[in-house]
Amino acid sequence: MGGVVVAQFIRVAGMIGQYAAPAMLLLAALMSLLAKRRRAQLLQTSRSISGSAKLMQMSWQDFERLVHAWFEEQRYKVAATPAGPDGGIDLILKRDGETFLVQCKQWRANRIGVSIVRELYGVMVAQGAAGGFVVGVGDYTAAAKAFATGRNIDLVDARAVIHQSAPVTQPNDAAPAARAPETPSCPRCNASMVERTARNGAKAGNTFYGCSRFPACRGTRPVSAE
Repeated sequence: MGGVVVAQFIRVAGMIGQYAAPAMLLLAALMSLLAKRRRAQLLQTSRSISGSAKLMQMSWQDFERLVHAWFEEQRYKVAATPAGPDGGIDLILKRDGETFLVQCKQWRANRIGVSIVRELYGVMVAQGAAGGFVVGVGDYTAAAKAFATGRNIDLVDARAVIHQSAPVTQPNDAAPAARAPETPSCPRCNASMVERTARNGAKAGNTFYGCSRFPACRGTRPVSAE
């Protein structure tokens, strides 16, 4: 009798499971979609306010969501980690079969030092990541910049890049937006370019055109290019 009851219970559980499992997957997909939409709305709201006050005032959780949305806009597949506000890797990026790690640092007073960059590099090596990003609200020390050089680590100033939009694909029936001749298209991804000034290296002080999607794209052109 006990065996019959157990068998019946297993059959009933199986019948329930065949409907419950797809429902749970659907619910998870819906929650993921809603979270992505909220992140995108946060990014757009931040762009509607000039200056860096919005970034400085938001919580560290919202700052990470903002950076998450920005990398999604740059066509990365982004996964958040359960790290706290002061340590560990905050985001894991995937694109073209490569992995990139991100640390978010919303520091209001202190400059972001070399220890943060060293920490990121150590995790990159341990996990075999192709590169990394430190995205901060604040300036980076000279030691941090020096250590990042040559290690495929980008030190990103969130105050600058959050206001840069990813290139929008034109509808088939829409004419491409006109571009002034002094702002050429990127040789790598065809996005618009912006004029920048080199801060480090042998060309420090020289102006050049850099891709508006930096650091997702590193395309450059000399200012004299047509």
